[in-house]
Amino acid sequence: MDEIEQLDIRREKTAIVRFRHSKPVTLALSHGVITTETSVFDYGCGRGEDVKYLQSVGIEAAGWDPHYQPTVALRSADAVNLGYVLNVIEDPREREETLRKAFNLAKRVLVVAVRVDHSLDTGVEFSDGLLTSRGSFQKLYSQSEFRDYVAQVLGRRPHMAGLGVAYVFRDELMESSYLVSLAQKRVETSREQTIDQFMQDADAKKYVELTAALGRAPIATEFSGYPELQERFGSLGRIERLARHALSLEAVEESRRRRREDILTYMAMARLRNLKTVPFRLLPQDLRADIGMLWPSYSAALREGNSFLFRIGNPELVRDACQRASVGKKLPDALYVHHSAEEQLGALLRLVIFAARQVVGEPEYNVIKISTDGRKLSFLQYADFDDQAHPELRHSVRVLLPLASYSVRDYSASLNPPILHRKETLVDVLYPYHTVFSELSAQEAASGLLARSDIGTKQAWLALLAESKLTIIGHQLVPISDA
Repeated sequence: MDEIEQLDIRREKTAIVRFRHSKPVTLALSHGVITTETSVFDYGCGRGEDVKYLQSVGIEAAGWDPHYQPTVALRSADAVNLGYVLNVIEDPREREETLRKAFNLAKRVLVVAVRVDHSLDTGVEFSDGLLTSRGSFQKLYSQSEFRDYVAQVLGRRPHMAGLGVAYVFRDELMESSYLVSLAQKRVETSREQTIDQFMQDADAKKYVELTAALGRAPIATEFSGYPELQERFGSLGRIERLARHALSLEAVEESRRRRREDILTYMAMARLRNLKTVPFRLLPQDLRADIGMLWPSYSAALREGNSFLFRIGNPELVRDACQRASVGKKLPDALYVHHSAEEQLGALLRLVIFAARQVVGEPEYNVIKISTDGRKLSFLQYADFDDQAHPELRHSVRVLLPLASYSVRDYSASLNPPILHRKETLVDVLYPYHTVFSELSAQEAASGLLARSDIGTKQAWLALLAESKLTIIGHQLVPISDA
């Protein structure tokens, strides 16, 4: 303690100039934790960029900082942001007290962020962190250390919203609503956009009306608009699949099935978080209506939600769910799914993904790898997924669910990173580039390239192409002489 008091630690040196929201505020906005109906106080706001940006979109916001905004009074708010403050406090006792003060100011939720898993170019050990060459202090956390620290100091289990970002709810109804939003969260995909375009298209409306009247897809002599539809929406099979969404009975049944899965997922999430059961009268009105439609009683829905949670620990059930998945690249030990197709996964697999996010939040990724035994899940980030024929793996965040631990691997500097093949299997059939991906895979299979088992890395794949006197331009396989 004497050593800490004698040093002049320059905490203000860590404040950076931003030109957009910080990561914790961006996540809180995207998750609906901060809205235009939410007041926000930024505890340790630095130069105040987050406060300015929040105010610019009509959100009531204020901030205090001991160096840049010392005259602003501390005040309570619905949401309090403690962003990258704990890292710079060299005194462990003051650090704990700061976390408690920030939480006590939060009426509904505390958003807290720290630096995790980053190394410093220069620094010497000091207290429980490092002194930098700029005279500032940095305490660097692992994700699990950060989660456990917040839980120990505040006595509440945090929600891990991202690497180094956590939500600590004081308002249980807000916490429950957050889980509802996660369970219902649908990534806005090209599938939904394409369906909307199809249902607004004049020729498509005529096609749907004729299909309903015939009870089947019309043949070419019955419908003259096929050429125009194919030009805009692709093959006849794809047009038929799009039309099914406009045929009421199937669409209604599909909506009910998905809503049931969403509600079961929400209830299992709440149990996984040990949240108290929200009284039926306090649930959102639309959720009460859905429960009334799908179950004989609220208690029956809760019982099914409880039993559903325990399926996550049954390897056979997870393996079966992977095998029955309507989308994804199915290997003996894993299922690979593009992030745009997560909504196509069943409730059990979405619950497995939610459990993994409880450990690492929402890392940057575009492909998820789910182990068929349900014990491991990896968030994978591939470079230029749409544009590169065989994207290179940039980094992976691998979560071991039974231990609630994770590891990060960085391939960005690797000369021989893992690469992807058969991209069409990872996405939904209505994905914009599905046909392009499929045609390339068909060319590669016809050339015998995909029969090899040693093509999973960049250098091995390039060697095989060279040996076969082939190259890839865009998503076309061509002889080197033609190229």
